[in-house]
Amino acid sequence: MRSAEETSRLTEAMMSAALDAGLVMRSAEDETLDGRTVRLDGRQRLNFGSCGYLGLELDSRLRTAACEAVMRYGTQFSSSRAYLEAPLYPVLEQLLGEVFGGHVLVTPSTTLGHQTALPVLVGGNDAVVFDAQVHHSVQAVAPYLHAQGTTVEFVAHSDISQLERAIERLGRAHRRVWYLADGVYSMFGDLAPLPALTALLDRHEQLHLYMDDSHGVGWCGRHGHGPTLDLLAGHERVVVAASLNKSFAAAGAAIVLPSARLKSRLRMLGGPAIFSGPIQPPLLGVAVASAEIHLSPELAERQATLRERIELCTRLMRESGLPLANAAVSPIRHVTIGRPADAQKVAERLLYEGVYTNLATFPAVPARLAGIRTTITVHHRLSDISELVRALDRHVPAEFRSAPQAVGSCV
Repeated sequence: MRSAEETSRLTEAMMSAALDAGLVMRSAEDETLDGRTVRLDGRQRLNFGSCGYLGLELDSRLRTAACEAVMRYGTQFSSSRAYLEAPLYPVLEQLLGEVFGGHVLVTPSTTLGHQTALPVLVGGNDAVVFDAQVHHSVQAVAPYLHAQGTTVEFVAHSDISQLERAIERLGRAHRRVWYLADGVYSMFGDLAPLPALTALLDRHEQLHLYMDDSHGVGWCGRHGHGPTLDLLAGHERVVVAASLNKSFAAAGAAIVLPSARLKSRLRMLGGPAIFSGPIQPPLLGVAVASAEIHLSPELAERQATLRERIELCTRLMRESGLPLANAAVSPIRHVTIGRPADAQKVAERLLYEGVYTNLATFPAVPARLAGIRTTITVHHRLSDISELVRALDRHVPAEFRSAPQAVGSCV
């Protein structure tokens, strides 16, 4: 295992190389955005780097909602929610309760949501098991938990056998065992092994799940539940964090809880819930408008449009023999190259040809699994998907080709 200093040096070296190549820390040059393309170095490029999967960020209803909220409530409501909240907060939490099928606490961001929820939910007599690839914002809570006496361990990514052994071992000395994982993983696009986790919940009463499903909500499931809540909504030992960015096209996060009592505890005791600033009125208005769309029949149409693009991309990539990290039905496609330097060369060539993608390298992915991360949205035309795959086919060397592995799909 690398030391913190070694990890820092490696991260800086890889980011510096990507920065010099013009692949990270860029600014879009567009005067207006269309969701489909982005202007870089004076040229329009197809944009395969957006997580606005449903394309709602440019919807006229959300824009109007932002303007109306500003006119009614001002540009900001400068008060901690511990004292006083803007009028749209209870409206939003009620709507999100209908969307997600639970008791919802809205937080200013997903990261602050984790910091609000986990130190309150998890006790000093509990044990926490992190999936090795759970999002960094979840892993960042580990020091808080360790400081309060919680036992903290990691298991290999989505390794159910190793997880069950950990539950059985830790359960002998701890009141509860929490497993922290993503519903849809942000870099490789694979889904958590949800049916197997459901079976573990049935076998082990001490097991509790805390799932960050930020990349799953919206585009997947009834009302945009996401894959985790489609299976486990209302389960008394499951808590889900859902981003209100990405598919929702707003700001903040929803912590979906199984009871009103837990929601009240988090709001009273969670540090960021007391001390952090709120989501401001314009984006509260946007979130309310987005939630209303999620509760309407229109959502299924948007989901079907996106799914058509996902399935086309996956089929074309497999036909081309591109080394997909997995073939799960999710809008994130990761083409695994291997060495960071080789992945960077491919990303540079794609950008030169007019296709903007994300270079996936350490620390976002293991150093040996660097690659090209692409994200698909409803803004893309079917012809854009074909152009992306043709460009990848030209520039991913034959030596890196391998058969993809299917690991799951949206319920």
